[in-house]
Amino acid sequence: MNMNPNILVIITITILIGCKAENSSFTEKIIDDQAPDYVWMKSLGDVTGDGKTDMLVGGWNSGGMVAYTAPDWNKLVIVDSLRISTDAEVCDVDNNNTADVVAVANGAIIWLSGPDWSVHVIDSIVGHDVEVNDFDNDGLMDVVARNQGAFGKHEGYTLYFYNQRPMGTWITYTKEILNGEGLKMADLNHDGKLDIVTNGFWFENTGNMAEWKEHKLTDTWSWENTAIDVADINNDGLPDVLYSPSELAGNYYHISWFEAPRDPTGLWQEHIVADSVETVLHSIGAADFNADGKNDIIVAEMQQGADPDEVAIYYNLGSNRWEKQVISTGGSHSMRLFDSDEDGDIDVFGANHADHVVKMWINEYQN
Repeated sequence: MNMNPNILVIITITILIGCKAENSSFTEKIIDDQAPDYVWMKSLGDVTGDGKTDMLVGGWNSGGMVAYTAPDWNKLVIVDSLRISTDAEVCDVDNNNTADVVAVANGAIIWLSGPDWSVHVIDSIVGHDVEVNDFDNDGLMDVVARNQGAFGKHEGYTLYFYNQRPMGTWITYTKEILNGEGLKMADLNHDGKLDIVTNGFWFENTGNMAEWKEHKLTDTWSWENTAIDVADINNDGLPDVLYSPSELAGNYYHISWFEAPRDPTGLWQEHIVADSVETVLHSIGAADFNADGKNDIIVAEMQQGADPDEVAIYYNLGSNRWEKQVISTGGSHSMRLFDSDEDGDIDVFGANHADHVVKMWINEYQN
């Protein structure tokens, strides 16, 4: 059958229009323009016990660690005498039903015991990334940490596992890994236990903190210093892995997600989201920003990269097609995602690491 070519054109245009994302609108709000200086750390958690998610930041130069408490974002000083590095997690380390904070500080992995925020040293190492969970299901929080490998004197080829037993004491196990940076916990093999994801590999939680089974995730991703997230990108019910290149300025690589196979111990297929991006994307996260049922990807450029320093969302159009929306040209480092105003959509908070200004990007998407 011969079809009128004009009809073909109409059909093609209709399909392309139908694939366009309905983007969200974001309002940028300054939370604090006098935050701790060189605000390296950003985190989330309920530090006041009121059931609401608070925002935490920490300064490397000065200012210690503070929380901005929901819903009005009033500043609460947690500690003002420590140099806080790049990561922290809120949890209950000592099982007293009050929030504590495990953090990377100057030359140590520490935990701050609430509500008086007394300081306890877990280990005197230089760290960059930290995750906290009861990995061995014994009722006590454990810690996993690593350093980074992009700056010569730093080495990111060791995973440190801190098994808490008895309460407040720690047994340390280590595992040699590929050098670099980046750390994320997620249940990749669907056994109810959280595993550990690094650059190029994942480590299966056996239930024993001394024994983690190594699996190579990819042989196509070669950039060692990565930001990492885990989310179901293709709506097949399996957790996929997201990587962005996080160090150093002046180099170029790509943003990718890795499709989970049914057997997660095999190699995962890489899908490139954006090619030839500068390797200053020290932040990657996934959320359904426009409520279309698909997880989108957000990244941010640090200020040492070429201007403009974009905070950008890649809207998921399905079948590994993406539509980019820049929501800021002020950049960020290690952003965190949550529903700050409890209106059902995901907002973003962050700060650039050589700054003292904390920002939030409020998602104004209307269902």
